[in-house]
Amino acid sequence: MSTVTYLSLLRAAVIRSLGPAWPAPVGSTQLRIDPAAEVTDGAVVVYETEGMPGTTWWLVDGVVPSQDAGLVTEQLAALVPGSVLETIPDPWADASPPTGTYGLDTP
Repeated sequence: MSTVTYLSLLRAAVIRSLGPAWPAPVGSTQLRIDPAAEVTDGAVVVYETEGMPGTTWWLVDGVVPSQDAGLVTEQLAALVPGSVLETIPDPWADASPPTGTYGLDTP
């Protein structure tokens, strides 16, 4: 049984700490945290073994993206109660390609 601790931090500080891991790329997985945790920005510390150090995951906008701590997987989702594993969708997947001819002289 794992123990999970949530820490609230400033969103800007979390984003700085995530560096190039934020925003997460389209198609990658992220872990959406249960809103009952009442923390949207900060850290999620997962203690897998009692008496041993835990792993700290950055949390921004209610989600844990893959980061230096590791990839977000089903194993992590199983350790964090109420969390849901998601794939980041492509916002342009359903968009139609532009039609017509465009150039520098097109009004």
